[in-house]
Amino acid sequence: MDAPTLSYYEDHAEDVARRYEAAGPGVASLFPFVFARGERVLEIGAGSGRDAAVLQRLGTDVDAVEPSSALRSQALAAHPELAGKLFDGFLPRGLPPGIRDKYDGILLSAVIMHIPDAELFDTAFTLRERLKMGGKLLISMPMERSDVQPGSGRDGFGRLMVMRSVSQVRLLFERLGFELENEWKSTDSAGRDFLWTTLFFRSSGGTARAIDRVESIINADRKVATYKLALVRALCDIAMTSWASARWEPSGAVRVPLQEVSERWLHYYWPLLETDAGAMLPQINAEAKGGKPIAFRRSLTELIKECRPLGGITAFAGMQTEGRLPPGAAALHRAAIRVIGSTIVKGPVQFAGSARGAPEFAYDKHSGCIVVSADIWRELSLMGHWIRDAVILRWAEMTARLSEGKLLPGAVIDKLLAGAEPFRQDPTVLSFYKQHHIGLSCVWTGSALRSDFEVDHAIPFTFWQSSPAWNLFPATRAVNNSKRDKLPTSELVHRREEAIVSCWRMLAAEFPVRFEREAATLLGARPVGNWENPLLSGFMEAIEYTASVRGAERWQPE
Repeated sequence: MDAPTLSYYEDHAEDVARRYEAAGPGVASLFPFVFARGERVLEIGAGSGRDAAVLQRLGTDVDAVEPSSALRSQALAAHPELAGKLFDGFLPRGLPPGIRDKYDGILLSAVIMHIPDAELFDTAFTLRERLKMGGKLLISMPMERSDVQPGSGRDGFGRLMVMRSVSQVRLLFERLGFELENEWKSTDSAGRDFLWTTLFFRSSGGTARAIDRVESIINADRKVATYKLALVRALCDIAMTSWASARWEPSGAVRVPLQEVSERWLHYYWPLLETDAGAMLPQINAEAKGGKPIAFRRSLTELIKECRPLGGITAFAGMQTEGRLPPGAAALHRAAIRVIGSTIVKGPVQFAGSARGAPEFAYDKHSGCIVVSADIWRELSLMGHWIRDAVILRWAEMTARLSEGKLLPGAVIDKLLAGAEPFRQDPTVLSFYKQHHIGLSCVWTGSALRSDFEVDHAIPFTFWQSSPAWNLFPATRAVNNSKRDKLPTSELVHRREEAIVSCWRMLAAEFPVRFEREAATLLGARPVGNWENPLLSGFMEAIEYTASVRGAERWQPE
């Protein structure tokens, strides 16, 4: 606290304490929702001692710090129960060494505006150092004060009053590993013409934010193979398009089926392994030097050879989804998935995150799931499309490096994206609709279909990178061209529910295995009984999720 501000409190301690004691509950009304009985709490800037006394009555073990000796005297006179709990001290580096090093919680009410910009980072760092892992930080700060003199940063009494935006303060603490739990806005408890915001943070103890940890896996982790990149890519794709297959634990952890990750790996690596003789694209340092290849190269190559006469990856994708792979290909598929799954568990699940000293993932053998922390899963869900693009670029750069200049990253990117191409066009569903188009109508307008109608991805392929049957609908060419990469509005979906469900019933009858599998991926469970309503709800959720996260434009026919 600077000298003019401290002088004001020293000279007016009695009046200040009287006003504080007479004011409404203010930030203290939030204490029961933040601090728990038995927790050790430090209040910095105790003022009249009112809030510290409230914390003590709630059963917390409170210590309080106040830089003004006159205010400390007023606090002890009003709240003698704080004897032995009230100390001299100030931020950022003036906290007394005699009090405990680590606290469960810290309260900073009406203090941060007295801290100059030059000391703000040091203040935030000090607060983090005094909190336990997962500790709570409650900051109450003014949003607007009508008494601050323009240009001076001080009020009429000469006190320093730095008005900062909530976004600025939030970013500062988040960069130091704090996570915002809640935010409240309120008027002034003393009836003044002020607005206040209270921020509730939790400290991660200095560990990096989830997005930084993901970035470390992509960029900083030591990588001798492309496995870590493939794992992050798969988790991004699942978080964005198959989130219902993940299971939340009461602890907050998320379980993702290893089988689903393995299937995605198969499609990622297929184009990289399906090359002309002698044109190997190395995916590990050893095989780049003529040594041991990636663990599943042999098994996946055998499956590729088996499926080449059938039509390659496009035919494989269709037959596998519909449950009609020939016995030989089915056996090779199972073998490849087993080896891929073992590689995932023994490799990136065990070692991803090693650059920061602690693996980010785990494997639960009992459930057959990869375990992901909730904060990592949240970032993958919200930022997955950006993270996936970064992963593909790093993967291409690494493969080009392993090829020792024989390939450019652009050529590798083409192959990494080729794994999704079999799902862009779906001749099976189009052929079915063509055979039954008499009596069908455009799903979005109800117009009769001519022979040149098309199949529309309700959620555009650009966003979903797959073509599940529940997302494919007949539409006139004009409507399909008008809609393009836009999402139907919720109003349109509700208006055309009957037509949507009618298409689903037809596809479910014609392709029962495929439709059930793809609906289960969306819903997280096999559809049974009256499946139309749950699927419609899941369909709406997928559309709205894509709209909010990807910022997709909405559409409805004119």
